[in-house]
Amino acid sequence: ANNPSEAIIAKRRAYASTISYLTPPAENAGLYKGLQELSELVKSYQGLRENPQRGATIVNSIIATARQCNLEKDIEDLPEEEFDTKQVSLEERDTIVGKVYRRLMEIESRALPMGLHRIGVPPTAEESIATLVNIAQLDRPESGIKGLPRIIGESIGKDAETIYRNADRGILEDVEQLQALTMASRAAVRALVMESTNEEGRVAEVNPFMRDVFSFFGGGSPWKKALAEAGFPDCSEDDLKALFNYLEGCLKEVVVNNELPGLLKALQGEFIPPGPGGDPIRNPDVLPTGKNMHALDPNSIPTRAAAETAVVV
Repeated sequence: ANNPSEAIIAKRRAYASTISYLTPPAENAGLYKGLQELSELVKSYQGLRENPQRGATIVNSIIATARQCNLEKDIEDLPEEEFDTKQVSLEERDTIVGKVYRRLMEIESRALPMGLHRIGVPPTAEESIATLVNIAQLDRPESGIKGLPRIIGESIGKDAETIYRNADRGILEDVEQLQALTMASRAAVRALVMESTNEEGRVAEVNPFMRDVFSFFGGGSPWKKALAEAGFPDCSEDDLKALFNYLEGCLKEVVVNNELPGLLKALQGEFIPPGPGGDPIRNPDVLPTGKNMHALDPNSIPTRAAAETAVVV
Protein backbone atom coordinates (compact mmCIF):
# COMPACT_ATOMS: atom_id res chain seq x y z
CA ALA A 1 0.00 0.00 0.00
CA ASN A 2 2.95 2.34 0.47
CA ASN A 3 4.16 2.21 -3.16
CA PRO A 4 1.41 3.82 -5.23
CA SER A 5 3.86 5.05 -7.88
CA GLU A 6 4.48 1.49 -9.11
CA ALA A 7 0.74 0.85 -9.13
CA ILE A 8 0.08 3.94 -11.25
CA ILE A 9 2.64 2.79 -13.84
CA ALA A 10 0.78 -0.52 -14.17
CA LYS A 11 -2.52 1.33 -14.47
CA ARG A 12 -1.20 3.67 -17.14
CA ARG A 13 0.52 1.01 -19.23
CA ALA A 14 -1.85 -1.94 -18.86
CA TYR A 15 -5.10 -0.50 -17.43
CA ALA A 16 -4.51 -2.78 -14.44
CA SER A 17 -6.52 -3.00 -11.26
CA THR A 18 -3.99 -2.94 -8.43
CA ILE A 19 -5.16 -4.42 -5.13
CA SER A 20 -3.48 -2.84 -2.11
CA TYR A 21 -2.13 -4.98 0.72
CA LEU A 22 -0.54 -4.27 4.07
CA THR A 23 3.16 -3.59 4.28
CA PRO A 24 5.08 -6.00 6.52
CA PRO A 25 5.07 -4.73 10.12
CA ALA A 26 8.37 -3.26 11.24
CA GLU A 27 10.01 -4.25 14.51
CA ASN A 28 12.96 -2.80 16.41
CA ALA A 29 16.29 -4.15 15.19
CA GLY A 30 17.66 -4.75 18.68
CA LEU A 31 21.31 -5.06 19.72
CA TYR A 32 23.83 -7.87 19.39
CA LYS A 33 27.46 -8.77 20.20
CA GLY A 34 29.54 -5.69 21.01
CA LEU A 35 26.56 -3.37 20.97
CA GLN A 36 24.78 -5.51 23.56
CA GLU A 37 27.90 -5.46 25.73
CA LEU A 38 28.05 -1.70 25.36
CA SER A 39 24.41 -1.40 26.46
CA GLU A 40 25.16 -3.44 29.59
CA LEU A 41 28.09 -1.14 30.40
CA VAL A 42 25.82 1.90 30.12
CA LYS A 43 23.33 0.29 32.53
CA SER A 44 26.18 -0.40 34.95
CA TYR A 45 27.25 3.22 34.78
CA GLN A 46 23.75 4.43 35.59
CA GLY A 47 23.99 2.74 39.00
CA LEU A 48 27.59 3.76 39.74
CA ARG A 49 27.90 7.15 38.06
CA GLU A 50 28.51 9.03 41.31
CA ASN A 51 31.32 6.70 42.37
CA PRO A 52 34.46 8.62 41.26
CA GLN A 53 36.59 5.49 40.82
CA ARG A 54 34.25 2.81 39.48
CA GLY A 55 32.13 5.28 37.50
CA ALA A 56 35.18 6.63 35.66
CA THR A 57 36.48 3.09 35.03
CA ILE A 58 33.17 2.08 33.44
CA VAL A 59 33.21 5.19 31.23
CA ASN A 60 36.71 4.23 30.03
CA SER A 61 35.35 0.78 29.14
CA ILE A 62 32.37 2.38 27.36
CA ILE A 63 34.70 4.51 25.23
CA ALA A 64 36.89 1.53 24.33
CA THR A 65 33.92 -0.70 23.47
CA ALA A 66 32.25 2.08 21.44
CA ARG A 67 35.41 2.45 19.36
CA GLN A 68 35.62 -1.32 18.85
CA CYS A 69 32.07 -1.09 17.43
CA ASN A 70 33.20 1.80 15.13
CA LEU A 71 30.78 4.22 16.77
CA GLU A 72 33.36 7.02 16.70
CA LYS A 73 32.22 7.65 13.13
CA ASP A 74 28.72 8.44 14.38
CA ILE A 75 29.40 10.06 17.77
CA GLU A 76 30.82 13.54 17.67
CA ASP A 77 33.85 14.20 19.92
CA LEU A 78 34.09 10.65 21.26
CA PRO A 79 37.34 10.60 23.31
CA GLU A 80 40.28 8.39 22.38
CA GLU A 81 40.76 5.09 24.21
CA GLU A 82 43.79 6.53 26.03
CA PHE A 83 41.67 9.29 27.52
CA ASP A 84 41.29 8.97 31.31
CA THR A 85 37.82 10.08 32.40
CA LYS A 86 38.95 10.31 36.02
CA GLN A 87 40.34 13.70 35.07
CA VAL A 88 36.96 15.16 34.05
CA SER A 89 33.84 16.12 35.99
CA LEU A 90 30.74 14.00 36.54
CA GLU A 91 28.77 16.16 34.10
CA GLU A 92 31.34 15.58 31.35
CA ARG A 93 31.28 11.83 31.94
CA ASP A 94 27.47 11.92 31.79
CA THR A 95 27.66 13.71 28.43
CA ILE A 96 30.00 11.08 26.99
CA VAL A 97 27.78 8.22 28.18
CA GLY A 98 24.65 10.07 27.06
CA LYS A 99 25.94 10.39 23.49
CA VAL A 100 26.83 6.69 23.36
CA TYR A 101 23.50 5.71 24.92
CA ARG A 102 21.55 7.82 22.43
CA ARG A 103 23.36 6.22 19.51
CA LEU A 104 22.63 2.76 20.92
CA MET A 105 18.95 3.63 21.16
CA GLU A 106 18.93 4.78 17.53
CA ILE A 107 20.49 1.51 16.40
CA GLU A 108 18.19 -0.59 18.59
CA SER A 109 15.04 1.20 17.41
CA ARG A 110 15.75 0.95 13.69
CA ALA A 111 12.70 -0.51 11.98
CA LEU A 112 13.23 -3.87 10.26
CA PRO A 113 10.43 -5.67 8.37
CA MET A 114 9.13 -8.75 10.17
CA GLY A 115 9.14 -11.07 7.17
CA LEU A 116 6.51 -10.79 4.44
CA HIS A 117 2.82 -9.97 4.66
CA ARG A 118 0.60 -12.99 3.99
CA ILE A 119 -2.74 -12.28 2.37
CA GLY A 120 -5.73 -13.63 4.29
CA VAL A 121 -3.77 -14.44 7.48
CA PRO A 122 -4.59 -12.40 10.62
CA PRO A 123 -1.60 -10.55 12.08
CA THR A 124 0.08 -11.85 15.20
CA ALA A 125 -0.13 -9.86 18.42
CA GLU A 126 3.51 -8.79 18.07
CA GLU A 127 2.95 -7.64 14.49
CA SER A 128 -0.10 -5.63 15.55
CA ILE A 129 1.81 -4.06 18.44
CA ALA A 130 4.67 -3.07 16.13
CA THR A 131 2.25 -1.38 13.71
CA LEU A 132 0.22 0.44 16.37
CA VAL A 133 3.29 1.65 18.29
CA ASN A 134 4.47 3.42 15.15
CA ILE A 135 1.01 4.91 14.52
CA ALA A 136 0.80 6.09 18.15
CA GLN A 137 4.06 8.06 17.92
CA LEU A 138 2.63 10.76 15.65
CA ASP A 139 0.52 13.77 16.57
CA ARG A 140 -2.61 14.11 14.44
CA PRO A 141 -3.81 17.69 15.03
CA GLU A 142 -6.38 17.47 12.24
CA SER A 143 -8.20 14.86 14.37
CA GLY A 144 -7.43 16.48 17.73
CA ILE A 145 -5.26 13.52 18.74
CA LYS A 146 -1.95 13.79 20.57
CA GLY A 147 0.80 11.23 20.04
CA LEU A 148 1.59 8.92 22.94
CA PRO A 149 5.08 10.40 23.55
CA ARG A 150 3.54 13.86 23.91
CA ILE A 151 0.86 12.61 26.33
CA ILE A 152 3.44 10.84 28.49
CA GLY A 153 5.79 13.81 28.38
CA GLU A 154 3.07 16.23 29.47
CA SER A 155 2.25 13.96 32.42
CA ILE A 156 5.72 14.66 33.87
CA GLY A 157 5.76 18.33 32.87
CA LYS A 158 8.03 17.92 29.86
CA ASP A 159 7.64 18.53 26.16
CA ALA A 160 8.32 15.51 23.94
CA GLU A 161 10.31 17.60 21.45
CA THR A 162 12.53 18.86 24.26
CA ILE A 163 13.22 15.31 25.42
CA TYR A 164 14.11 14.24 21.87
CA ARG A 165 16.26 17.31 21.29
CA ASN A 166 18.19 16.97 24.54
CA ALA A 167 18.61 13.24 23.97
CA ASP A 168 20.17 13.99 20.58
CA ARG A 169 22.61 16.30 22.37
CA GLY A 170 23.61 13.43 24.64
CA ILE A 171 22.11 14.70 27.91
CA LEU A 172 22.02 11.48 29.93
CA GLU A 173 18.90 12.33 31.93
CA ASP A 174 16.86 12.94 28.80
CA VAL A 175 18.26 9.88 27.06
CA GLU A 176 17.13 7.77 30.02
CA GLN A 177 13.76 9.55 29.98
CA LEU A 178 13.35 8.82 26.29
CA GLN A 179 14.07 5.14 26.85
CA ALA A 180 11.51 5.00 29.67
CA LEU A 181 8.97 6.81 27.47
CA THR A 182 9.56 4.36 24.61
CA MET A 183 9.10 1.31 26.83
CA ALA A 184 5.96 2.79 28.41
CA SER A 185 4.45 3.46 24.97
CA ARG A 186 5.00 -0.13 23.96
CA ALA A 187 3.50 -1.45 27.21
CA ALA A 188 0.36 0.66 26.76
CA VAL A 189 -0.17 -0.46 23.16
CA ARG A 190 0.44 -4.07 24.18
CA ALA A 191 -2.36 -3.74 26.75
CA LEU A 192 -4.73 -2.70 23.95
CA VAL A 193 -3.75 -5.51 21.57
CA MET A 194 -3.67 -8.37 24.08
CA GLU A 195 -7.37 -8.00 24.91
CA SER A 196 -8.18 -9.03 21.33
CA THR A 197 -5.53 -11.75 20.91
CA ASN A 198 -6.86 -15.29 20.40
CA GLU A 199 -5.40 -18.58 21.63
CA GLU A 200 -3.19 -18.79 18.51
CA GLY A 201 -1.54 -15.47 19.34
CA ARG A 202 -3.24 -13.66 16.45
CA VAL A 203 -5.69 -10.76 16.27
CA ALA A 204 -8.58 -11.97 14.12
CA GLU A 205 -11.09 -9.44 15.44
CA VAL A 206 -11.12 -6.56 17.91
CA ASN A 207 -13.03 -7.31 21.08
CA PRO A 208 -13.51 -4.28 23.37
CA PHE A 209 -16.11 -6.04 25.55
CA MET A 210 -13.61 -7.52 28.01
CA ARG A 211 -11.79 -4.19 28.13
CA ASP A 212 -14.98 -2.39 29.10
CA VAL A 213 -15.73 -4.96 31.83
CA PHE A 214 -12.14 -4.72 33.11
CA SER A 215 -12.31 -0.93 33.17
CA PHE A 216 -15.59 -0.96 35.07
CA PHE A 217 -14.49 -3.37 37.78
CA GLY A 218 -10.78 -2.57 37.75
CA GLY A 219 -11.07 1.18 37.98
CA GLY A 220 -9.29 2.14 34.79
CA SER A 221 -8.37 1.18 31.23
CA PRO A 222 -5.65 -1.44 30.64
CA TRP A 223 -3.36 1.07 28.92
CA LYS A 224 -3.78 3.59 31.75
CA LYS A 225 -2.70 0.90 34.21
CA ALA A 226 0.19 -0.15 31.96
CA LEU A 227 1.46 3.43 31.89
CA ALA A 228 1.12 3.69 35.68
CA GLU A 229 3.14 0.50 36.12
CA ALA A 230 5.79 1.94 33.80
CA GLY A 231 6.12 5.00 36.03
CA PHE A 232 3.70 7.43 34.37
CA PRO A 233 0.49 7.39 36.45
CA ASP A 234 -0.62 10.95 35.68
CA CYS A 235 -1.32 10.73 31.94
CA SER A 236 -4.46 12.58 30.87
CA GLU A 237 -7.38 10.16 30.66
CA ASP A 238 -9.11 12.33 28.03
CA ASP A 239 -6.05 12.41 25.77
CA LEU A 240 -5.51 8.68 26.20
CA LYS A 241 -9.16 7.93 25.42
CA ALA A 242 -9.03 9.89 22.15
CA LEU A 243 -5.75 8.25 21.10
CA PHE A 244 -6.67 4.67 22.00
CA ASN A 245 -10.11 4.93 20.41
CA TYR A 246 -8.25 5.94 17.27
CA LEU A 247 -5.75 3.07 17.64
CA GLU A 248 -8.59 0.62 18.23
CA GLY A 249 -10.19 1.81 14.99
CA CYS A 250 -6.86 1.34 13.18
CA LEU A 251 -6.54 -2.18 14.60
CA LYS A 252 -10.02 -3.06 13.35
CA GLU A 253 -9.04 -1.90 9.86
CA VAL A 254 -5.74 -3.82 10.00
CA VAL A 255 -7.42 -7.16 10.78
CA VAL A 256 -10.21 -6.78 8.20
CA ASN A 257 -9.81 -9.49 5.57
CA ASN A 258 -10.49 -7.45 2.43
CA GLU A 259 -7.38 -8.37 0.46
CA LEU A 260 -8.22 -11.92 -0.57
CA PRO A 261 -11.85 -11.10 -1.46
CA GLY A 262 -10.60 -8.06 -3.41
CA LEU A 263 -8.13 -10.20 -5.34
CA LEU A 264 -10.80 -12.78 -6.19
CA LYS A 265 -13.21 -10.06 -7.34
CA ALA A 266 -10.52 -8.59 -9.56
CA LEU A 267 -9.83 -11.98 -11.16
CA GLN A 268 -13.58 -12.33 -11.80
CA GLY A 269 -13.75 -8.89 -13.39
CA GLU A 270 -15.95 -7.43 -10.66
CA PHE A 271 -15.89 -3.88 -9.30
CA ILE A 272 -13.20 -3.13 -6.68
CA PRO A 273 -13.83 -0.09 -4.47
CA PRO A 274 -11.08 2.48 -4.95
CA GLY A 275 -8.86 3.67 -2.13
CA PRO A 276 -5.75 5.77 -1.58
CA GLY A 277 -2.26 4.33 -1.42
CA GLY A 278 0.52 5.38 0.91
CA ASP A 279 2.18 4.57 4.18
CA PRO A 280 -0.41 3.23 6.69
CA ILE A 281 1.73 4.50 9.57
CA ARG A 282 1.65 8.15 8.52
CA ASN A 283 -1.77 7.93 6.93
CA PRO A 284 -4.00 5.21 8.44
CA ASP A 285 -6.77 6.38 6.10
CA VAL A 286 -5.35 3.93 3.53
CA LEU A 287 -6.78 1.16 5.74
CA PRO A 288 -8.39 -1.23 5.22
CA THR A 289 -6.36 -2.56 2.31
CA GLY A 290 -7.76 -4.70 -0.49
CA LYS A 291 -8.91 -1.70 -2.52
CA ASN A 292 -8.16 -0.62 -6.09
CA MET A 293 -5.29 1.68 -5.19
CA HIS A 294 -4.86 5.19 -6.57
CA ALA A 295 -2.05 7.66 -5.87
CA LEU A 296 -3.99 10.89 -5.42
CA ASP A 297 -6.79 11.32 -2.93
CA PRO A 298 -8.84 14.37 -3.94
CA ASN A 299 -10.50 14.45 -0.53
CA SER A 300 -7.16 15.19 1.16
CA ILE A 301 -6.31 18.18 -1.02
CA PRO A 302 -5.61 20.83 0.01
CA THR A 303 -4.08 19.95 3.35
CA ARG A 304 -4.76 22.19 6.34
CA ALA A 305 -1.20 23.51 6.22
CA ALA A 306 -1.52 24.34 2.52
CA ALA A 307 -4.84 26.12 3.11
CA GLU A 308 -3.40 28.20 5.96
CA THR A 309 -0.41 29.14 3.80
CA ALA A 310 -2.73 30.16 0.95
CA VAL A 311 -4.66 32.47 3.27
CA VAL A 312 -1.42 34.22 4.28
CA VAL A 313 -0.28 34.57 0.66
